[in-house]
Amino acid sequence: MKPIIGISCNVRMKDKDFVHELQDRYVRAIKKAGGLAILIAPLDISDVSEIAEFLSGLVISGGRDIPPELYGEQPYQSTNTDEAVRQRAEFEIELVKAMVELNKPILGICYGCQLLNVAFGGTLIQDIPSHRLSTSWFSEHEVEVEPSSLLCNWIQEQKIFVKSSHHQAVDKVGKGLKVVAWASDGVIEAIEFGNGKPIVGVQWHPEAQLEDQHAQRLFNAFVQTCKER
Repeated sequence: MKPIIGISCNVRMKDKDFVHELQDRYVRAIKKAGGLAILIAPLDISDVSEIAEFLSGLVISGGRDIPPELYGEQPYQSTNTDEAVRQRAEFEIELVKAMVELNKPILGICYGCQLLNVAFGGTLIQDIPSHRLSTSWFSEHEVEVEPSSLLCNWIQEQKIFVKSSHHQAVDKVGKGLKVVAWASDGVIEAIEFGNGKPIVGVQWHPEAQLEDQHAQRLFNAFVQTCKER
């Protein structure tokens, strides 16, 4: 049986209603890796335990800014949040905790990497240009990966070129997490859980560059890990 991979949807407001969205390339990446993709919309937090039990693994897709109150800070002037993204973030934080309790794999992408860090008590740089000079704005750039990391084991490369689109990034690293990849300007590009749990967050968008071997390898290894557990 194919492993069931939940992929979280982005959420926005339209005419006083929530709209759930997900780019098809996430689904195609999971399907190509041998998984069965199921879209996860933010529901009642009381449902997270049942959802976690049902899933083989979880992909937290890209999205908008996480409300800084969720990591104990005041909003910076460029931070873009609303009730839709708050509901998504609060739901996903609880879903992450439920998946961790069951020792099930999690892959966070861009916003998803940041969400993982916040879920474990970390903080974010709310606006990279005003906090730190960054070359990773909507561009392809090089990332260096820690050789001993799970991420390196999954992608089988220590230096890769990635596609990034973000203005926020991991700042203080959450409890139990460790930094395993960096951009040349020092921006944290990947984190993972330090005690062997299959939890990885990448700041770039591998689903946007599946023609690159390291990107599809990431999804392949993640789905295989989900299948084995």
